[in-house]
Amino acid sequence: MNKEQLIKIAEAFKKYNIDIEFQDLTITAINHHPATLNAAEYMPNQMVELICKFMQTQIISDMWQF
Repeated sequence: MNKEQLIKIAEAFKKYNIDIEFQDLTITAINHHPATLNAAEYMPNQMVELICKFMQTQIISDMWQF
């Protein structure tokens, strides 16, 4: 992926209230949860799937913290 693609992905996730923070090509946080993902190592569709998986894991974790 390149920076333009990462910006597009971050903008797309904003529509779903998911905030992607990044510096250069490194994602540093997803919805204010720390993350370290090098976007240059992924194709755009892989990055979308990975971010969704990250959110899935976070939602499951939050569910069990009643």
